[in-house]
Amino acid sequence: MVENNEEQPKKKGISKGIIAIIIAVIVLAGGGAAAFFLTTSTPKATYFQAEKNSIEQLQDFMETRYEDEYNWYEQSMENPVSQNVSLGLNLEGLENQGYIDPQIAAMLSNAELAFHSETDMENNQASTELSVNVAGMNFDGLAGYVEGSDVYAELPFLEEVLKISDEDIGSVLAEIDPYTFTGNEQLGIEELMFENDGQLLTDEEKEYLQDEYVMFIYDELPDDAFESENEDVEVNGDSISAEKITMNLSEDQFKSLITSVLEKMKGDEQFQEILSNQLERAGSTPLEDPEVFQQQIDEVLGEFDSAMDQGIEAVENFQFPDGVQSTLWVSDDKVVQRDFSISLAPENEDPVTFNLSGGQLFNDDQIYFDHTLTMGDGSEDVTMAFDGDFQGTGDSVTDNANFSFSFDDGYMPVEFAGTYTGDESLDGSTRDFDRQLQFTVENETINLGWTGDSTYDGDQMSSNNNIALDFPGYVENVSMDINSEGAVIDAVEGVDTSNVVDLGAMSAEELQQYFEGDFSSQLEQWLMQFGL
Repeated sequence: MVENNEEQPKKKGISKGIIAIIIAVIVLAGGGAAAFFLTTSTPKATYFQAEKNSIEQLQDFMETRYEDEYNWYEQSMENPVSQNVSLGLNLEGLENQGYIDPQIAAMLSNAELAFHSETDMENNQASTELSVNVAGMNFDGLAGYVEGSDVYAELPFLEEVLKISDEDIGSVLAEIDPYTFTGNEQLGIEELMFENDGQLLTDEEKEYLQDEYVMFIYDELPDDAFESENEDVEVNGDSISAEKITMNLSEDQFKSLITSVLEKMKGDEQFQEILSNQLERAGSTPLEDPEVFQQQIDEVLGEFDSAMDQGIEAVENFQFPDGVQSTLWVSDDKVVQRDFSISLAPENEDPVTFNLSGGQLFNDDQIYFDHTLTMGDGSEDVTMAFDGDFQGTGDSVTDNANFSFSFDDGYMPVEFAGTYTGDESLDGSTRDFDRQLQFTVENETINLGWTGDSTYDGDQMSSNNNIALDFPGYVENVSMDINSEGAVIDAVEGVDTSNVVDLGAMSAEELQQYFEGDFSSQLEQWLMQFGL
């Protein structure tokens, strides 16, 4: 009986979680959709086409402005590349404020950390060499090399190279601590280093979700929920002739839409496979037993249809008293102003209203927006305002943006503000930039500056960066220099693997003998040169 009571909350939690994941997947697919192949000019078609065009305009603006940077990134994904990075600190501000001993501050301020890395994403190869120069002493000889799931390490005091494979990590840990580890744990090295391209969905998964769900939602929305009229609006001081399109979904219509989507998901094996892939990509953690993790995924998928039924029941009892009210003002086939509102709450609770409103102008050489998001029930209100004006995709760039957050519960208001300014100039393939961030909380201001230059020219790149922190009254004159040079190369060199100690092939006794014997002996001899 106790056992059943312990299991029930777990199932309930998974059901709620799976619905959240499903909503996130659908939103992600729709947000970058290239699926609205709409040729009609109905208010509904114009409404969604304008949203799609606005998103694409924003993407085009950024890709045009940073074309050289995008090209270098693509080269680094498709070809072997090398990169040299040096890092230096200036801790004078910490010394002046008494946060750190002056001798230590001077020593660290004159130190340099350098990396040399080579990567080949196509062939799952990566290597890194590290050197440190501090207090006149140079420490080098530390290097790592990854090939597939095999990891090699060179240490400055070892004659041999250490090796361990991802599939052996669990067994080594279990030999050391059999009570904590099962022996099946892995780091997922290949996935972490070579398959993390920033996309949660593959192109095939996006296409399926767009075809089967984004367009399904579009078709399910009633045409008569959309109305259109002409109206002039003022955006950024300009009067714009626009088409005003209003979407008005009643509570019943909105509930019916959600229910239809959840019903469609039931029995959709391909959708469940996509969901399983999402859980694998986003849910795994380092040193997790793959078998245990797969059991968790199987448990989630095993109750998928039950979760959908629970979701349908929850929607039926949920409140959307005003339905969904959304108005877009469209000019030049893009959104120039919006007003979105929805109120919602569980049964027998006071509804919370969400409202997003503001204007925007997206074109080839300017991105302007000014939006306000409010959330509250009248007694506790949250307001977030964000605006920005990003001008220029050519030789000269001027940017500014502001963000503010306020919360008022009637007792202790909270306010936070942030501003960003950026000035950039492009001369050929060299960009000079000055980017400044400022955060203000309760009259305390923190300034973070990023200045420097970068050059992306064909198969080579270089970048010089200074990041400075200024917190008046606390931290001043603290900065970090980061300089890098990169180039396309023929192949990753790797490390010399002619003398390898395979840790994954050792028993617990052999591991103990090695680390207490050869390893410790060579470490002690190396430390003697530093008087340690």
